[in-house]
Amino acid sequence: MSNPEEMLVQLINSINKLSNLVQNVNEAINKLSTQITNLEGKMAGFSTVESQVSEVGLKLGEIPGIKNMIENLTSKIDGLSPADAKKMAKVAKAAKAAAPPAESKTAKKEEYASPGVEEEKEPAFSAVDEADAAFTAVSAKFKHITQMISPQSSCGNITNMLEELRDEVETHVGMSPMLYELNSWVQRIGKMPEADILLPDVHSELVEKLDDWLQRVTKAIHLKYQGE
Repeated sequence: MSNPEEMLVQLINSINKLSNLVQNVNEAINKLSTQITNLEGKMAGFSTVESQVSEVGLKLGEIPGIKNMIENLTSKIDGLSPADAKKMAKVAKAAKAAAPPAESKTAKKEEYASPGVEEEKEPAFSAVDEADAAFTAVSAKFKHITQMISPQSSCGNITNMLEELRDEVETHVGMSPMLYELNSWVQRIGKMPEADILLPDVHSELVEKLDDWLQRVTKAIHLKYQGE
């Protein structure tokens, strides 16, 4: 026989092993209990969903005529022959092809134009009309400057007005001997002090020149547009 002390040690070890085994069994039971609880919760959810589906089905069945419509539709579909099915497919395809294409949002709409009315073309100006327009513009500038230039006008103001007259004549007539003469007067008076006024004889000479220039520029305008 073994020593009593060894038997006691073996007994203690066996008790410890049994205790660990019991603890493991308890943990397994707790896990199994938790899983059962979760499963019961899921089953309760399934039951709720099933009851909701059943209620929806009952409500659909309560709608007047829907049950008969479903039954009639089902019977018609079941009663279709392959030939009928092909005919329906052809009809659907033809309807789709005949449908007008959707209008693109980015497509630019064509402007409406009346078929019976054409746009009126602007009449072309004749040489006579152009000559009259040029004479009107130039003579108006001459008239304005003649009225503005007085014995009390300063040399600075007169120079500016003569420069405007020169530009107007050059625009409608182009280069001419009269234009060179007008430019010489611009330079002549421009050299004088701006605040000074013209001497009486210089003023009278300028007024006479304005009348002479208007007659010459009138002839130059008509000659220009007659040659075109």
